[in-house]
Amino acid sequence: MKHIFIFLVLFLTSGIAMGASVDILYLQLEECLAKRPEYAQYKEARIDSIKKKWNRHMPLEQKYDLCFKIFQEYYTFRSDSALHYIDRAYQYALQLKDPVHLDKCTIHKSLLLSTTGYFSQAKEMLDHINRSQIAPSLLAEYYEAYEWVYSVWSEYLNDDLYSPAYRNLEIQYTDSLLSVLPPKSAQYYYWQGEYFARTGKQDEAEKAYQQALKGLPQNTRLYACVTCGIAFTYMRRGEMKEYERYLIMAAISDMICPLKENLAMQELAMYIFKNKNGDLERANRYLNVSMEDAMFYNNRLRMLEIARKFPSIVSSYQEQSNIKNRRMTWAFVFICILSAGLIVSLIFIRQQVKQIRLRRRAIAEMNQKLRLLNQELLHTNRSREEYISLFLDLCAAYIDKLSKYQELVRRKVKAKQIDDLLKIANSTKMPESDAKHFFVNFDTAFLTLYPNFIKEFNELLREGEEIVVKRGDLLNTELRIFALIRMGVKDSSRIATLLFYSPQTIYNYRTAVRNRARDRENFEEQVKQLCPIMENKEE
Repeated sequence: MKHIFIFLVLFLTSGIAMGASVDILYLQLEECLAKRPEYAQYKEARIDSIKKKWNRHMPLEQKYDLCFKIFQEYYTFRSDSALHYIDRAYQYALQLKDPVHLDKCTIHKSLLLSTTGYFSQAKEMLDHINRSQIAPSLLAEYYEAYEWVYSVWSEYLNDDLYSPAYRNLEIQYTDSLLSVLPPKSAQYYYWQGEYFARTGKQDEAEKAYQQALKGLPQNTRLYACVTCGIAFTYMRRGEMKEYERYLIMAAISDMICPLKENLAMQELAMYIFKNKNGDLERANRYLNVSMEDAMFYNNRLRMLEIARKFPSIVSSYQEQSNIKNRRMTWAFVFICILSAGLIVSLIFIRQQVKQIRLRRRAIAEMNQKLRLLNQELLHTNRSREEYISLFLDLCAAYIDKLSKYQELVRRKVKAKQIDDLLKIANSTKMPESDAKHFFVNFDTAFLTLYPNFIKEFNELLREGEEIVVKRGDLLNTELRIFALIRMGVKDSSRIATLLFYSPQTIYNYRTAVRNRARDRENFEEQVKQLCPIMENKEE
């Protein structure tokens, strides 16, 4: 019965939204906000119905399809669950040895990573795909992934140094995307609108968006994207009433889908705050909804945007609170003078005090959210500075060694000591000091990312067989081998190259440690699951 009711709401709202006035749209948005838990329950029920189709005896191809379908349901709803299922789909694609499935998983994982703020990691994944060998059916998704990485990256940086270059790349990939999309499709018109909007052709953009909007159901992500695009087009042309109307339509669609990765609600909140002074409560409520969605989804970009917008609303709340306090003071003086109206005045004061307490409580909650956001941003900045410092130290060291090597070559050439040069050139053994320096940097960077790795790794070993690192060291050879496996390097020859051993030595180490494991058969798979970053972050 609940599902029938929701479908009825979708039908009615989609039928009248296009021609509705702003006031009617606000009423629809308030109804959708009241039904947010129902929309979320319906989404979870739909996902659960897909999960129930799982059967461990089903063919690998069906397992892959099911995991990928669940990922698509979670993609704009909950990022950590989406990451889990795209990784499972990738594992099944590996077992199927299907390059199309592998590329598809890589492309969609990069979309997810860039949405949650891991821009460089997303780009690195896309860069590993061989453009000349990618299936034609994946080209649109491939170009869209690159476009999205540069779009959110430039939006996150929002500076004059890197953002312009990223925006140019964003436009280039939008153009490439248009070349492979089917003409006259809703997607084609949407991306055509995006291309025109980014190149300053707002009238053409609005026409393309309107073409895309024809026949689109309101409970789809594309509808939300198109209406949001139309809103920004009107905003750039200075038509603020239409900007407000389409923002509300986009926000309604976000609620109905429901999409936790959204932009329209926070933009609408800021529009109300700047243009409707008497509606501060609504602006604050909408911004809080946006914050809840961003935190639920774990969207660092949206959280950062909202963190920038919160202080102005908090300041306005504080100013309104101060005005109420001053009014209450004068009211109290007036009550003392006019004792005849004492009872009426006391009721008024009591109401005012109650409102002030509510506002103070709201201010305290917003300040707490700001503190949490600032702590997260500080942690991100510290981590980034540590990794940059490690990288610069390595670069400086190897630049210095290269300079000394060049000087040595120059001296040997001048002295015509060609045999000595050949001996140096044929030497493949890395100096012990260089290797030690490399290991210290590797150990430091790895344990910064996975501080609990040693503890969780030892829990996989039998009692009494735990690995104990020597005093003064961060990791030893066994732990470094399995640290690389945790990071996805599983080939012994690659590990041997990175750790300056022979492949046979690496194989012997792996076998020796595996023999000490509680579950020898699944040991290395368990190592790959240690220290899950996304789950720790959610906790």
